[in-house]
Amino acid sequence: MTDIRAGEFPPLSTPLPEAVGAVDRYFTQAITDHESLLGVNQVVAHEQVISEQIISERVISDHVLSEHTIETTSGLRTVEPMGWSILPDGLLYKSYLAGPHEPRIGMVIFSDTEEGVYWDATLGGRVGLLRYGSLGSSDPNGWQWDLEGAVMVRLDVMSSEDVDSMDFRFGTLITRADGPWSAKMGYFHISSHVGDEYLERYPLFERVNYVTESLVFGLSYQASDPLRLYGEFAYGVKASGGAKPVQIQTGAEYVPAPLSPQRGGPFAAVNLDIRQVVDFSPTMNLQAGWQWQGPESKRRLRFGLQYLNGYTTQFQFYDQREEQIGGGLWFDY
Repeated sequence: MTDIRAGEFPPLSTPLPEAVGAVDRYFTQAITDHESLLGVNQVVAHEQVISEQIISERVISDHVLSEHTIETTSGLRTVEPMGWSILPDGLLYKSYLAGPHEPRIGMVIFSDTEEGVYWDATLGGRVGLLRYGSLGSSDPNGWQWDLEGAVMVRLDVMSSEDVDSMDFRFGTLITRADGPWSAKMGYFHISSHVGDEYLERYPLFERVNYVTESLVFGLSYQASDPLRLYGEFAYGVKASGGAKPVQIQTGAEYVPAPLSPQRGGPFAAVNLDIRQVVDFSPTMNLQAGWQWQGPESKRRLRFGLQYLNGYTTQFQFYDQREEQIGGGLWFDY
């Protein structure tokens, strides 16, 4: 019997029965080899299609994410999810630390070098109503609609803590933040009132109906992680009681990163308040002390010293000069 292996075509000298069987085995093996080769090609083609899909999806994903990247003060770019938020956490445009008319919760006890001892208390705040931008509260970006309000009261400590005066403020803002830059534009109302006890002590005092309805624009730049610079221009479309339309604020804040959230860290701030009603003579307010900041909410609790030199922060006495030296406690939103 002739030895014929599978896959070999039989020689011509092979007997007919053996040749028929060999031919059958030859074609069976050829068909099997062809199907195996076809299967390998299909697998390779399938893997190539999957690879192309992955590459395509990665390109599309990179394109979408690049629309939401921001640049930090260190120059690095990060990716943030964007969307709509009702009653979002955090603010896009922070209140000025040394701004005496900012909506917050705070109190300052100070000595006026020419008169006595006073207690200025502020009860209020600013919150976000609607945001399109970052979904978190840590260094958010995007657009936000804010609502603000506060009452700023002055008490005479040496006269049984009688109320001398109070200023009311409320307003609304559209704010924008993108990396180290932030801006605000909006409206605020201020009206000033004198205390009943003050009128009892000084019956000849003539109160003024100091009222402003102002449009405001502010710009802030985070020059580095600890240093912030800002400027603000407000114009009173309505002013009465001696008030005049133009008010300018500018200043700087230095808040280095604390060693730990529990220990807190130092802060220093300066604010210049320049008003047309006092012929643009600047009022300087300096603050320095210690602060703690929530790692997520970014709300800040501070205590420290304050020195103010210029015109009073109470608009009922807008044309009176003061030199204040004291200490305070502030809670910033």
